[in-house]
Amino acid sequence: MNILLVNWRDMKHPQAGGAEVHYHEIFRRLVAKGHSVVLLTTRFEGSEPTDVQDGIVIYRRGNTFLFNWQTPFFIPFLVKRHRIDCIIDDVNKIPFFTPRFFRCIPCGVFFHHLFGKTIFEVTAPPMAAYILFLENRIARAYRRTPCCTVSKSTFAELTARGFPPGNITIIENSVDIDRLIRDRAAAKETDLLLYVGRLKRYKNLDIVMEAMSRLNGEGRRLRFVICGSGDDEAHLRACAHKNGVEHQVIFVGHASEEEKIDLYHRATLLVNPSIKEGWGITNIEANAAGTAVVANDAPGLSDSVLHGVTGLLYKFNDVNDLTRSIKTLIDDIPLRRKMEQEGRKWALKFSWDNSAMRMEEWLTEKVMKGRI
Repeated sequence: MNILLVNWRDMKHPQAGGAEVHYHEIFRRLVAKGHSVVLLTTRFEGSEPTDVQDGIVIYRRGNTFLFNWQTPFFIPFLVKRHRIDCIIDDVNKIPFFTPRFFRCIPCGVFFHHLFGKTIFEVTAPPMAAYILFLENRIARAYRRTPCCTVSKSTFAELTARGFPPGNITIIENSVDIDRLIRDRAAAKETDLLLYVGRLKRYKNLDIVMEAMSRLNGEGRRLRFVICGSGDDEAHLRACAHKNGVEHQVIFVGHASEEEKIDLYHRATLLVNPSIKEGWGITNIEANAAGTAVVANDAPGLSDSVLHGVTGLLYKFNDVNDLTRSIKTLIDDIPLRRKMEQEGRKWALKFSWDNSAMRMEEWLTEKVMKGRI
């Protein structure tokens, strides 16, 4: 197959996150199996107009704010040049609606998660209203298009919006198991909490600092390493100061894969307070490295964390329950050890090779519908 993938960012984009890791890990494996994959994405400062990443041919066009309206003008050139067999919308916040523009080409759509009204907690009201306006029109645009998503939570959101259940396939996010698992377990730093991901307002890291302040009052002084970068960093530094934990919060910025894996192994707990995710890939990565997770009981996170087995889900945005959950797993070492063991078993179910195989099946059996 010759596949055209449309995504807002590529792996070299400064704001690349889980959605980009997802497409890259899956589609580079499809390239290795003999398929051709072209990615249409946005430009960023200092970027080259074309690139090749692990066999995926990258075209950077347009700009961040208008890309969804510009794609219909870029796609015909790529379809002709690369003899495209199918187009896949990789939707992250704003949809591209390619099935409405290209009715003669098989199309599929991949949804990581939907925001709904929580978008107003993510960005400024005018932009939030614009995103919600477009998101509310996805059912009309994609209802008859083969859909794929990463979790039961997003599946439920799509069906609630009118998508036929039989038209949706779930392929969970995966992790690089071989890189994350080590033969010898690293020594845990018993006061170390870890967050891995972008620094965005909806990631909700403020609540962790408030919990740390409360734990300080109980004589439990913990460190919190924040691994990642984003536009919420200044706000988070101010939040740390406000809660009196600025000397306990360490911003390490963007880390290499090896540095990130080392942190996963050294941390006592991964804390994931996001208000919404498609799946929560960092939860599985932490589990693979033998680290238990404390996460918000939010869509996506509630799919990737088995409550009481691989970690604890605290009541949605409840700082009291978050504080209790961290305290429980810091103090109850046997319980934490059991979760570390169960987390490894859970993580072994999610390999990129398996996800790529299932994606190939979805493309051939659902998207192409017998055209191959």
